[in-house]
Amino acid sequence: MAENLPPVTEDEGILEAIGDAVETVFSDEFEPAAPEDPWERRQRLLDSWTAIILAIAAVATAWASFQASQWSGAQSDRQSESTILRSDAGRAQTAATADTVIDSQTWLSWVSAVDAKQEDKAKFLSTRFSPTLKTAQAQWLSGVKLDAAGVPVVIPLGTPLDLPSYQLPKQLESDTKAAQAEAKLGEADQAAANSTGFVLVALLFAMVLFFASIATKFTAPKVQVLLTVISIVLLVIGLIRMFMIPPLF
Repeated sequence: MAENLPPVTEDEGILEAIGDAVETVFSDEFEPAAPEDPWERRQRLLDSWTAIILAIAAVATAWASFQASQWSGAQSDRQSESTILRSDAGRAQTAATADTVIDSQTWLSWVSAVDAKQEDKAKFLSTRFSPTLKTAQAQWLSGVKLDAAGVPVVIPLGTPLDLPSYQLPKQLESDTKAAQAEAKLGEADQAAANSTGFVLVALLFAMVLFFASIATKFTAPKVQVLLTVISIVLLVIGLIRMFMIPPLF
């Protein structure tokens, strides 16, 4: 009779093994899991916390380092702009000084001509005044009696070059450029302070990485908890300081 049974094929054997495995998995004959050891549970929680701390600190360190480099570049740019503006202010000041010398010499020659009653020379010199000097001269002579040639009968005290209306364009340009240079220098100082702030923040995060990474290397529970708490405190301080510094994109 056994010789009349069909032979068992390889596929039927595989299906039978799969059925046995499924029946074993879904059966209720499993023994209850052993309770987790307290030391293993503490280690698992500690590993989870340190992993989170390390991840946050690593990202924050990269961001702080990037911002420090950005602000350092901004500092160099502002210092270069300040240097250029100061150079422009110096050239404008030199031109303003030359214009002042020309105006003062022309005006002194006009005073000498007026004092010598050389009306034609005085009139000629007055036509050589710069626009700025003409404006200040008109204000200086306001209220003074003039003769038919427009020459004052009595020369007033002082000079038109001392009046506020005597403002040379080059002098104004020099003052403006100098003020802009000071402003750029202030921006450079602020950029340097921000860069230094981000460097210090990156240093804090590096300390976080150090304490969090060695926390799991000790076996004493108190030491592990202490190092973890230190890393968390440093991480919070670093994040607060980092968010207080404006970012530069």
